Amino acid sequence: LNILDDLFSLISAGKAKTSDGLRLLESYKEEESYIVWNNISQAIGSLSVVIADQEFYSDWERFVLDLFSGIKKSVKWDPVEGESHLDTLLRALVITRLGKAGDQEVRQEAKRRFDLHASGGAKISPDIRSAVYTCVASMGQEDDYNTMLRLHEEEELHEEKERLARSGLAAFSSKPILAKTLELSLSSSVRSQDSVHMISSVAHNRKGRDLTWQFFKDNFVLLKERYQSGFLLSHLVKSCSQNFTSEDKAMEVEQYFVEHPLPGSERNVAQSVETVRLNSAWLNRDLMDINNFFKQK
Repeated sequence: LNILDDLFSLISAGKAKTSDGLRLLESYKEEESYIVWNNISQAIGSLSVVIADQEFYSDWERFVLDLFSGIKKSVKWDPVEGESHLDTLLRALVITRLGKAGDQEVRQEAKRRFDLHASGGAKISPDIRSAVYTCVASMGQEDDYNTMLRLHEEEELHEEKERLARSGLAAFSSKPILAKTLELSLSSSVRSQDSVHMISSVAHNRKGRDLTWQFFKDNFVLLKERYQSGFLLSHLVKSCSQNFTSEDKAMEVEQYFVEHPLPGSERNVAQSVETVRLNSAWLNRDLMDINNFFKQK
């Protein structure tokens, strides 16, 4: 387990090749432990940010589908009597990763369960609800967005409202839909402390990264007044600016906050800029290496 963490640390520091990490990931295909799959998922998350804008991203998604093909067979949609808490967590993780990477079978089953749930039929089990919302959102359909919006408006339980916002409304793969989610985040339908998490969730979505940075700049005065110099604003600064992958963007982010200073957020700005530079260095170093790995597949 530590080998995977260690290798990806070395890769991000330029002391090993990304293709070595990809080959190591392939060796875990028969793994069944949630703890290992969670580490694999974190490695996938890191690399997904770095290669977000590359033409071979679809090859990467196929790689993820293949990596999860074994565990897919052993994970069931519904809880099994006597299963452990880790089995419950594994189910949600596997469904989410497969749905996001484009597994049609998983997406269709998620959609079937979502439609039943939304029309007042069988409720989705709470432990896979976020996973189902994310799978449905990854298909990017306007009708599903409108249904989730209705559920969000009608929901009284705060935890479920947040689940619908972060795992559903913020997880769509359509930019016009994500633009609506960002507008919604500052409306009276969303509590001000929840707005930040909703905006951050869109920022962490590959399709929402650029939109969210622009939205942050367009609404800078409002956001600054609303959150002043508290923790929430610092969190927002970081999540809206840290997932870029070029030196140009690092300079843009740095310059923006020189011209629009936010007292109390200096450290977060510095961390964001450093993260973007690390992403950029990783990509520049290993772009050909990763491309060649997928070409040989």
